[in-house]
Amino acid sequence: MGAITLEALNRDRLGKGGARTTRRGELVPVVIYGKNLETRHLSVKAHALEMALQHHARVLELKTADGAVHNCLIRDIQRHPVSEAVLHVDFMAVENEQRVVTELPVVLIGNPIGVKQGGQVRRLINKVRVSCKVSDIPAFFEIDITNLEAGGNVLVRDLGTPTLKLLNPDHVAVVQITKMRTK
Repeated sequence: MGAITLEALNRDRLGKGGARTTRRGELVPVVIYGKNLETRHLSVKAHALEMALQHHARVLELKTADGAVHNCLIRDIQRHPVSEAVLHVDFMAVENEQRVVTELPVVLIGNPIGVKQGGQVRRLINKVRVSCKVSDIPAFFEIDITNLEAGGNVLVRDLGTPTLKLLNPDHVAVVQITKMRTK
C-alpha cells in the first residue's frame, strides 16, 4: 500500500461561512480526529484530494502545518449533489497495526459466459464491509466473473482472504448472472 501524502493547512474560521471561504480558495475543509489526538479543523488542496480519491486511496498521510504526519483513514466524504465536488472530508487518525472496520468497493472484471448464453449481470452489493489492520487494507475487491454461467453467482464467502475478516453475511450474493425467461 503506497501512502499518498496531503499537505494540510490550519483553518481558523469554522462553520458554514468559514467552509465557503475555504472552498473559494480551491481548498477543501477537513477534520482529523483519533484516539489520542485532539480534533483539528484543517484544509487540503482540492486537486490533490481528488487525485488521491481517483487512485482509490483508503489510507492517506496527512502532514499538518506543525510538521506532524498522521496516517488517516477516510471516514466520511460529503459531495455536492449536482457537481459531485468534494465539500468536506472526515479523517480518522490510525496506527498501521490498529484493526479498523471499513467498506471496500467491489470491482467486476471480465465478460461472463452467462451473458453470451442470454443472461444478465446483476450486481447486488457495491461495497463489502471488512475488519482488518490498517496496513492490510486493499483499495478494492476485484472479482473475475469471466467463468460465471447463467444462474451462477459469487457469494460473500467466496471473497475470503486471510488478512481480511468479512462482516457481511456469508450467504449473501455479491453478483449473479440471471437467466432470461423463455417464451
